[in-house]
Amino acid sequence: MIKRLRYSEKQAKKWYDKVYLHGGYKSADPRYDDKMLDQLGVPTDMNLNLLDIACGNGFLLHAAEKRTRTFGMDISENAVKNAKLRAKRTLFSCGSAEKLPFPDKFFDFVTCLGSMEHFINVDTALTEIKRVLVDGGKANLHVPNSLYLVHKLLRVDTQGQPNERLATEAEWREIIEKHLTIEKVHKYNTRPYLAWIPKKYCCHFTFICRKE
Repeated sequence: MIKRLRYSEKQAKKWYDKVYLHGGYKSADPRYDDKMLDQLGVPTDMNLNLLDIACGNGFLLHAAEKRTRTFGMDISENAVKNAKLRAKRTLFSCGSAEKLPFPDKFFDFVTCLGSMEHFINVDTALTEIKRVLVDGGKANLHVPNSLYLVHKLLRVDTQGQPNERLATEAEWREIIEKHLTIEKVHKYNTRPYLAWIPKKYCCHFTFICRKE
């Protein structure tokens, strides 16, 4: 595992506020958000609740609003402001994934896409995700692969963010399985022309997990 924890929570918040003041992040794949929801198995049912942790600019929540009740949170106030403009039916909170402001067993689905690797304490965040999920509830945890072929060829070993972890599928499994049951792991490559890259060397892993 490649692991760099350089910023405190307060410093990370300040860094992301600056990033989202100037636009933030967006997936290069226009199908990304619906793909993540489909892999999680989110149906069209407005009686169910979905939480997107580290929601960024709210693209996933905008897609999810067509299917279910949605909640979003991010450490960055500017990210939340941006997301509110895009996902207008979503309820938002600003805060840390290590201390979710929601009651036990409230959510049927939790998504955390391209963000868990940046949390200061991943085990605490996973404990919180498990706590807020209903029994049998599901989570989509989308995390980067330290063996990503393109990065290896370019000799890149960072995503350029304050705190980060890049790990193999086995290393992520070891972390996640302490908290949730892994049902399936999908490979993800950022662009269609990279679809040939095998799972071991893909860009990200999408872990579909269940709370037993």
